[in-house]
Amino acid sequence: MWLFYRSIICPQIGYADILKKVEPLRNELKALEEAAGVNEKKAEDVETTIAALEKSIARYKDEYAVLISQAQSIKADLASVEAKVERSVALIKSLSSERTRWEAGSETFRSQMATIIGDCLLSSAFMAYGGYFDQSLRLSLISTWAIHLKAADIQFRQDLARVEYLSNPDERLRWQANALPNDELCVENAIILRRFNRYPLIIDPSGQATEFLLNEYKGKKIAKTSFLDDAFRKTLESSLRFGTPLLVQDVESYDPILNPVLNREVRRTGGRTLITLGDQDIDLSLQSQCLNAVLKAERPDVDNKRSDLLKMQGEFQLRLRHLEKDLLQALNDAEGNLLDDDKIITNLETLKKEAGEVAKKVEETDAIMAEVDSVSQQYVPLAQACSAMYFTLDTLNQVHFLYQYSLQFMLDIFNFVLTQNDNLKSVEDSKRRLEIITKDLFQVTYCRVARGMLHRDQITFAILLVRIFLKGRSMMAGAQTGSFEAEFNVFLHGQEAATLLSKQNIPTIKGLTQEQCSSVA
Repeated sequence: MWLFYRSIICPQIGYADILKKVEPLRNELKALEEAAGVNEKKAEDVETTIAALEKSIARYKDEYAVLISQAQSIKADLASVEAKVERSVALIKSLSSERTRWEAGSETFRSQMATIIGDCLLSSAFMAYGGYFDQSLRLSLISTWAIHLKAADIQFRQDLARVEYLSNPDERLRWQANALPNDELCVENAIILRRFNRYPLIIDPSGQATEFLLNEYKGKKIAKTSFLDDAFRKTLESSLRFGTPLLVQDVESYDPILNPVLNREVRRTGGRTLITLGDQDIDLSLQSQCLNAVLKAERPDVDNKRSDLLKMQGEFQLRLRHLEKDLLQALNDAEGNLLDDDKIITNLETLKKEAGEVAKKVEETDAIMAEVDSVSQQYVPLAQACSAMYFTLDTLNQVHFLYQYSLQFMLDIFNFVLTQNDNLKSVEDSKRRLEIITKDLFQVTYCRVARGMLHRDQITFAILLVRIFLKGRSMMAGAQTGSFEAEFNVFLHGQEAATLLSKQNIPTIKGLTQEQCSSVA
């Protein structure tokens, strides 16, 4: 029995001893756990504080960066203001000295205005008559003209420098760069060549003038030919058609076919300016020049193809004339009976065959040229509008004598609309581009011209442009002339007045149009 209780009590006593030993450890563990919880809470508080501090630091950095940027901006503004102040002070100082020069220039201008009539008379006389003479005779002529001006009591500058008066430094520098000799006689000749009204004849045994002209007009595609050149007529026709400069050499072999050009024997037919060259009428009108310009800018493929075809046609026709000449020469050189000489017969057959091939090629190029012309027709209304606008500008001097506009002024506007038009940058469709060019041509022309007109004349000019615009639109639509007139009447008078005008009792006359009957009535 004792053993039984012993087996039970002994383990309990051992367990109690173990509990007694473990109890401090448990208490220590609990204390450590409580301390860890406190520390974790403190760590969380510290992390929160750190995050708040980091946000504050970032905010302070941003504020600091803004302050630094503002400080730099203030420094830059300060430097700019200081620079402006320095420039202003320098400008004031320089203008104070410039004032004296401007006052002197104003006095000089008054003196120039006092002698402008005499100066212009001397300069224009020199331009018209001085080119034929050498330097000494030119000076003698100037002296003689000066005596006549004094006798007529016309004031002029005694020290008038013709070169400086009739040209500017930029032109003279460009002429020197284009191989013009740097002497007064050559510069005077260059001035005459630039300002001529009649086509100049140049005596140039040294070839210096030829070199200068080829360099000077290189950008305008100047062509050089000779009266002895078989292709002279074709080159002349091309220059007249496309408005390019032409330098003709060997004038001692002068061809009378040039007479209509030198005499400016032109005639106007239906808005076109024509000149007869041999048996052909060459179009010199502004319409052709504008059509060439718009094709070159908008359809360079068509323009190049047309130029190549014209060149090929000229070459083919020249070759055909040579073959015909060779054929006649072969017949003329034949000796004895032609039928007995196989060599001549073979030569004649070869020439005839080659002439037939060339004639066939001419026909082929004519057919292709017709196709190219059909593509070019869509730009004809634009060219006609440009031509009509120039002739309108040319007649504005009837409204006021100060309204003087040159052909170059109109061509500059046309080239500006074609080559410097911002509205065309993102447009690829050719029809849309044509519409934009047409609209901008009218707008730019009106803006540039109207700013120099009296206010009361601006509406007159605008109405003239509207008439041209409506007429061009009517032509593009293929409408009758009467519809254009009706549309213009609506624009001028309003719908009701235009209707009354159309209902007027106008008699009909057999063989006359309604518009002609209206004119008769």
